[in-house]
Amino acid sequence: MFEVAESSSNNDEIWILYYGATFIILAGIAFASNVYGISEKFFRLVTTFMPAGKATPRTMRVVGAGWVVVGILMFLPEIIQGIRAL
Repeated sequence: MFEVAESSSNNDEIWILYYGATFIILAGIAFASNVYGISEKFFRLVTTFMPAGKATPRTMRVVGAGWVVVGILMFLPEIIQGIRAL
């Protein structure tokens, strides 16, 4: 019924996605664990340009944890494919 379209490329450009996912995970860990006070510093930077509303620096830590999850989800298809190959 449905057919998967085949691409002419052999996914040589997928490394860009992995670099992006790695950066997102590392940035998320830095924000979530508040390395060098990065969450507070970034919060102060952002609030100079726009109103914070009810957000606090702790909100940035929660967002950082979300970035870690998003980065892992970017790697998930490759992880599943590796497990199936076993």
